[in-house]
Order: sequence, then C-alpha cells, then structure tokens
Amino acid sequence: MFSKARFLISVVLVLSVFAIESPACKVPVFRYALERWAADRFTIVAVIDGEPNDVVADALGKLQSLRDSQANVDVEIIDLSTLSEAELWSVEGLGDTEEAPVLQVFYPDQDSGQRRLCWSGELTAENVEAWRDSPLRRKICEEIQSGVSAIWLFVEGNDSEANADSVARLMAALRQAESTVEIPEGVIRRRDAAVVLAEDATLSMDDVLRCDIPLKVQFSLIVLSRDDDQEWALRAMVEGMSNQTDVACAVPIFGRGRMIDPLPMSSFKDQSVLKACSYLFGECSCSVKALNPGTDLLLDASWQDLLGDQVVISEAVVVQPESLSIPPGHVQNSRPDFDQATPVEDNFAVSGLLVAIVALGCLIAAVFAWSRVSTVAISSDKHD
Repeated sequence: MFSKARFLISVVLVLSVFAIESPACKVPVFRYALERWAADRFTIVAVIDGEPNDVVADALGKLQSLRDSQANVDVEIIDLSTLSEAELWSVEGLGDTEEAPVLQVFYPDQDSGQRRLCWSGELTAENVEAWRDSPLRRKICEEIQSGVSAIWLFVEGNDSEANADSVARLMAALRQAESTVEIPEGVIRRRDAAVVLAEDATLSMDDVLRCDIPLKVQFSLIVLSRDDDQEWALRAMVEGMSNQTDVACAVPIFGRGRMIDPLPMSSFKDQSVLKACSYLFGECSCSVKALNPGTDLLLDASWQDLLGDQVVISEAVVVQPESLSIPPGHVQNSRPDFDQATPVEDNFAVSGLLVAIVALGCLIAAVFAWSRVSTVAISSDKHD
C-alpha cells in the first residue's frame, strides 16, 4: 500500500511540473539572452587524405589556433586515409564531386542529432581566418557591449537602387520602434539589487540584471555589402538560414549573436519590425532555447570577459508568443520560402504543443505503470 501511495504522489508531482506556468521575469528578452544564453557552437571540419602539403598544413595550424580560441566552434580533422570503407561512408557533407582536402562548416545541430552544412570549400589558412572573424562581426560584438538592444543586419540584394530604398525604410522603422517600445517596469539594476531586494521580499533575483552594460532602447543598422570580400563567411551564414541567395533581407541580431531568421525585403512591413523590436523588449518567460526561432552567429568573443563575472550561463530562453511576427526559426534541413514566411507565433505554439505532448506521454506512462502496479497487487492478493 505504501508503494502505491508513493507512486501516486510521484505521478502527481511530475504532472504538476507541466501544469504550473512559470511567471515572467522583468528583464527584457534581448538582455536575458545576452546574460544567460550560452552561444550554440558551430563545427568546422577539415577533411584530408594522407600527408598534407604546405598549404593544408598551414590551414591545419590555423584550425588548431581556432580550437584554442574563444569562438563558439568545435574543430574536427578527418584523415580519409585512416578510415575503413564503412567509415568513409559516414563522413558528413562529402559529396561525390568533392575531394579532400576540403573545409566544411556546419551550423549548430540544435539538438536535432543531425548537422546541417552551412558551407564547403577550399582548405586554406585564409578561409579558416575568414570563418573565425571579420570586421562586421567585431562591430556587432562592440555594439552589443555598448548597450545596443539589437543590431539589424541589412544584407544587400542585386538591385542597388532597391537596396538604398530598403535601407531608408528599415532605418525609419527602427527609429519608430525606438520611440514606441519601453523597458519593462520592475527591472532591477545590479548596483541597486541589495537595497531593493531588502526592502521588498516579494521581488525575485530573476529581475536583477547580471552585468553593468547600459540597459537602453537603441537599435542599430549595419549594411552587409555585396562586394565586401571580407564578409563572405557572414553572408554564407545568413544565406544558409534561408536557402536563398542574392535576396535582400534584414536580420535582427541580439544576445550573444543570436540571429532570428531573415526578414525578406520583398515582404517588408514597418509593423513587422515594430513587432520584432517589441518582442525583444518584452518580459521573459523561461522555456527551452532550442525550441525558439533563430541561429547563433560564429563569433570569436569571450562573453564572460566582456560581460563580467556575475553573468549566468543558462539554457533558459525567453519567449513572448503574442508579440513577434517574423519568419520562423531554424528547422533542420527545412527552411521556409521568403514569400511564404510563417509568423514566429507558430514556433511558440509548436513549443507549447511539444510540452503538451510530453505531458500526455507522462500521463500515458503513469496510467500504464499504475495498471501494472494494480495487476501485481491483485496477483499478490490472490496468492495470499
């Protein structure tokens, strides 16, 4: 009888986890992401075949330095000459037309278990350096560190006249957003935390900022030119998210380089920008990061040094389903067409559906286990 009671209590506790909704904290989305989301890691793979020549050896040396850097990247070196026939078939991203040596860059796997190829090309030291860092990516880190709420990266298309018009429209929309959105009430600055929390015991540490970077309403615009030879890796990361090239788009970047999927200028609306900015300033509620839209940039940045020792690394993520209406997040091996973009609210609805499915699975497992316990108990009573 005691075992049955303990089992029922366990079932109730498990199901209660899914029934209780976590209260939102006051820290806005973009700042919560900056202070608490660890950047997802890319994977760079060097595929060689036997003893490397001088060019490849230099590239492997650069990869070793990249492995030891602060960049959110893992490095793998695969020597085909050491693999069996069966192992050769398992090498990812190596098509029939590619031969070693080759350099491959994979997006973070987003817990899907299958890596998605972002780029593949010549294995050279120059290409490794291009993936490690670039002027625009350094500028993005600097602006985030200065307190900019989000950087909007405008990626030029082929039409120069349309590009200029799009930049002007996007800038106007961002200025409107700056005059509209507000910092949530109740955010506690780190320097004020001791006094404020002592005065009101009902307040939560979740509402306290974890670093002293200025908290302000500010959006900046950075243009990625088509003829910028130093930024081809950044363009590859953006275009790989949409599976389209030569299409002008705007990409909001916040946190530690988190990109929400490109907003195509062909379907640009001021309201879409305002909703995206409002989402970034919304109060946060916690969920699983991987279930939310977006992909991180590859950045060579030590966020712990930039933000300070009080920053907390967390797998929590912030969501505000009712606010954001821009193209959906990264889905492994499946990207939406620009002209048929689905609002991000659908991603959050999917997240809720996944939670509901998990809860239902727990309930089914509980019922099954309960039936087994009852059967065993009945059988025991019969034997007695």
